[in-house]
Amino acid sequence: MLAHVVGEPKREDESSEEYSDPDDYSGDEQPQPEYRGSTSSEKRRPSDDNWKRSLQVVDLQTVETDSASSPYSYAFHIDAFSRKVSAIDGEFQNLGQGKFVRQDTGVQVQLEQVQIETQLAGHLLDYYFREMWPLFPIIDRDAIYSQLRDRRPLPPINLLTAIYFAAASSISQLHDVHSATSSPALSPRSPPNLPPGLLDSLSASLSTHISSLSTPTLEPRISTLQTIVLRCLYDTTLSCELRTALISDAVRISQYILLHRVLTNLAPRDKSLRKHLWWTIFLLEVWTSANDRIPSTIDLTEVDLPMPIESEETDHPTYTAFVALTRIMHDGLWRIYSPNVRLEEIPREVGRLRGWVMDWYCNLPGDLLVTESGTGGESSDFLLATCHSVLLMLYRPFNSEDLVRSEIERSQGIIMEALGRIGRNIGKFGIIASLVGHMVRRSTI
Repeated sequence: MLAHVVGEPKREDESSEEYSDPDDYSGDEQPQPEYRGSTSSEKRRPSDDNWKRSLQVVDLQTVETDSASSPYSYAFHIDAFSRKVSAIDGEFQNLGQGKFVRQDTGVQVQLEQVQIETQLAGHLLDYYFREMWPLFPIIDRDAIYSQLRDRRPLPPINLLTAIYFAAASSISQLHDVHSATSSPALSPRSPPNLPPGLLDSLSASLSTHISSLSTPTLEPRISTLQTIVLRCLYDTTLSCELRTALISDAVRISQYILLHRVLTNLAPRDKSLRKHLWWTIFLLEVWTSANDRIPSTIDLTEVDLPMPIESEETDHPTYTAFVALTRIMHDGLWRIYSPNVRLEEIPREVGRLRGWVMDWYCNLPGDLLVTESGTGGESSDFLLATCHSVLLMLYRPFNSEDLVRSEIERSQGIIMEALGRIGRNIGKFGIIASLVGHMVRRSTI
């Protein structure tokens, strides 16, 4: 029986941390030939002066590699942060001392272009970084804005397309996408109106870009990973099979370039980007695995990159909390749904994991909790819904028991109420919200 599973641990610390709101990046405008820059000197971080040396930019350059053996990169030791990058396709010229440089064939790939008026492009960019980026901060925001301003070099078109698509996908759930008005809203913080067909055009263009990146193989670049992750997060039309394949590619490329390993002597901004990108890929892989009720393919014993923590991520409290919850989900999938699990051990593991989930929720910062007096906002409802989704995953092996079935029904109700409060803003949370809804519907099957 599972009677001992249902309990409520004490809150260890009643105090809550105060988190600053994300910066508003819709302020001063810098006129550009093609893009509306939205960075101002007052709002940029001091480290932004070094953006040309950041991973977001250096990753686009042809740089040297070494041939040191590594089990994580087949033949090469990959260290993109030390200006070393590898490709498994193309010719390499021996420079001595094990140094190589890639010689690209120079074949130009014609990519579909989507025409977006300059002002609308700027508003989509601002909306993404203001509303969506704090939840999944996988891009060096200051470097992107600086590239658009100085135009040396411009961000890759595949990444810009992915950003525009992510913003448009979220906005489309707020407005009627077939509105005849194409001009952005007057208020800087209001989401722009989308011209008819824009979302479909961006989706088709993004699909073309990703196909070109995989010709003949996906290049192991940070921008490639960012493009894949944005599509997996916000393209709700992807089939389960294609999304799983893209996430598998992202995991493989990440491990190929040692994104999951600790590297020393890195600039703080590159450490942050590296950490955010890897753990967002981890989020996607674990939640898609949970939806299929199979263990994650990521072996955390091979990962020594630390998870993001609240004290170091004051701009991303929802993100750090969600990573911590997903870590519990990862453990639950292995302890309960692995083919090698011993049935007699499942009740004990479920009890342990449930206590872990409850401790996680009870120790969230106060502004991320849903209280009786009111909600703490969309992020609070999102975390509450995902919390009870993990509980549904834990309860499922015992759904024939009356006590557990009542807990399942209670969690289902809490999830649906939380998602209902988020309403049309659900698009900001991407595919995760859709997976939560799907897990609720099939929790008793």
